[in-house]
Amino acid sequence: MIWKQVSLVTVLLLAGCTTLAGKPTATSPCPFEQVWDTSIAALEGVRLETADKAAGMLETDWVTVENSTQAGIMQRDVNRERARYVVEVKREGTGAAATVLQLREAWSPMGVKMNQWRAVLGNPRDEEAVAAEIARRLKEKGC
Repeated sequence: MIWKQVSLVTVLLLAGCTTLAGKPTATSPCPFEQVWDTSIAALEGVRLETADKAAGMLETDWVTVENSTQAGIMQRDVNRERARYVVEVKREGTGAAATVLQLREAWSPMGVKMNQWRAVLGNPRDEEAVAAEIARRLKEKGC
């Protein structure tokens, strides 16, 4: 099960559908292990689906988020959205960096793709907030 999810993220990244280039990154002179542990701690409250330390990949389970779209001519609040985070922790010289990506999906009971989850753009502010939380926690540790 874990390998399927790591493979899914890898396929998405390699296919160019989703990329970590330009995504918010918390860079630190702290060693990889400390940045890894701090990244896990910064995701508290969300269940981790994948934590592959050898690959440097963390992925959370889906969580329901406030939807950004409404449905139909009456603009009803029947749509739902969910998000998950992927954090890549890489060694950089003597330190490490944690890059944050939000995968987001929307569901609507209306339209051609009714009752199906479909990929939508992640929220850059949410990605920045997670990266800032990792950086804040690292700074508290003297990094």
